[in-house]
Amino acid sequence: MTAPGEAHDIFEPSSDTESARASAANEGSNVCRAAALSSLLQEAITPMRQLAAEQRALGFSPLMIEAGGQLWRERDPLRQLDDVPLLPGDDLDGARVRRWAELNATANPRRAVGFLIAMLGSDLERESAAAAAALWRGLGLATRQLPPPGPSRLRLYERIYFDLDRGIRNVPGALPFPWWGDGGRGVFAGEQEDWEPERWQEIYTRLIFGSRLERDTSFETFVVTALARTRLEGALRSPDAVTRSLALAAVEFPEARERPTLQPPIEPPPTAPGALTLSTIIHGTWGWKGGWWRPGGTFHRYILDTHRPNLYNRGAKFSWSGAYSRSQRDLAVRDFTEWMNEVAPQGIQTLFGHSYGGEIAARATRAGNRIHELVLLSTPVTEHVAQASDGDVRIVDIRLRFDPVLAVAGTGQRLPARQKVTEVLLNRWRLDHGATHDEQVWRSEDVARRGRV
Repeated sequence: MTAPGEAHDIFEPSSDTESARASAANEGSNVCRAAALSSLLQEAITPMRQLAAEQRALGFSPLMIEAGGQLWRERDPLRQLDDVPLLPGDDLDGARVRRWAELNATANPRRAVGFLIAMLGSDLERESAAAAAALWRGLGLATRQLPPPGPSRLRLYERIYFDLDRGIRNVPGALPFPWWGDGGRGVFAGEQEDWEPERWQEIYTRLIFGSRLERDTSFETFVVTALARTRLEGALRSPDAVTRSLALAAVEFPEARERPTLQPPIEPPPTAPGALTLSTIIHGTWGWKGGWWRPGGTFHRYILDTHRPNLYNRGAKFSWSGAYSRSQRDLAVRDFTEWMNEVAPQGIQTLFGHSYGGEIAARATRAGNRIHELVLLSTPVTEHVAQASDGDVRIVDIRLRFDPVLAVAGTGQRLPARQKVTEVLLNRWRLDHGATHDEQVWRSEDVARRGRV
C-alpha cells in the first residue's frame, strides 16, 4: 500500500482472477472492484454501464457488465448469505478468489456480498475500508433494523459491540454514527488514528467467526453491520486521504436523504458592461478543512501563476460548510450568488469546482449568474450537473478514469457528450478523488492544454 502522504497512488488495473488476492500490487484494482460493487448493489445501472470499459479492465465478466446489478436490491443478498460467512481456519485470500470467480460466473449478488465480507478482513488499509464502505452504502446498513430478540445464546448483539480499542461497549438501539447530529463535522474533532492491521484482524476474527457458532441469519446481519461500522469509524480518522474519502463517500447523513426545501433564487443584478473580472474556486465536501483552494494554497497558486491571473486572491473568499447534505448545498448556491453579486458583479470568467463544489458551481450557472466557463474536478454527475451541460456555459470535465469515491456513493461519472463539454480523463489510473486538483497531476497529464483551460 502506498504510504499516507504519497501522491495519488497510480496503479495499473488487472483483470486476472488471481489479483483478487490481497497484495500491495493489487490493492488499487480491489479498491475499485469494491467501489463498483457498491454501485451495483445500489442498482446504479446507468452510471455503471457508462463505465463498461473500466469494468472490463478490472476483471468484471461480460455477464456482470450486462446484468448491471438489475434486481439486486430486491433479492436482499444480506438476508440470504448461505455459505458466505467464513469458518475458523478459512483462507481469506482463497475465499476472495473463489467468490470473485463465482460472482463473475453467476452475477449473483450474494457472491458480491461474500467477496466484500472476505475483503473486509484484509490487512491492507484501503481494501478493508473500501469493502466496509461498499457494504455500508451498497446494502443500506445505516437504515437496517437490528434483529429481533432471540434465544439468550444469540443475544450478544443486544449487549456488546467491539470497538477499535479493546473491551466492550453497549450497542445502541441502532447503529448511527455519533457525530451525525452535527452534520458530520464531529468526524474531524478527534485525533487521527494510524492503521493497525493486527488489531483490526483480531476484531474481524472474533466477530466473523463467532457468527458461525449459531447459523442465525439475523445475527450474521448484525455482525456484518457492526464490522462495517467499526471499520468506517477508524477509516474516517485515518491520516490517509484515500481511506478517509472512501469512508466519507459511504456515510450519507440523514439530512441528505430528505427532499430539500428549495428557496426562491436570488435575482442577480443587471450585469455591468466590461470584461469578466475574475475566476474562483469552490471546494467540495469537507474541503473547507484543506488549503489547496484558498489564496496561497498549492492548487490556487498554480492556477493563479500559470492559467488564470484573475483568480480571486483577496480576503473575502467564498467558502461553504462542506457538509454532506442537500440542504447545505442549497444554502451554498444562495450564498455563492450573494458573494458573486457583491464581489464579481461583472461576471466570472472561470469557476472551478471540486466534487460537490462542482455541483454548486453548475447550479450557480443555472441560477442566472454570468459565468463563462466551468471547470469540474471529479464532480458527481447529479441531475443538476447533467442539466448544466445542456446550457450555454462551456464545461471542462476533468476526471479519474474510474473514481472509487463516486462509485461507492453510486453517482454518475460521465457527462453526456455535448458540443460545449470538453472531457479530460486522466491517462493513468489513480485512487485519489483529489488528484484532479493537484498541480503535479495537471502538469504530468497536460490537463490545461487538453482541456483548453
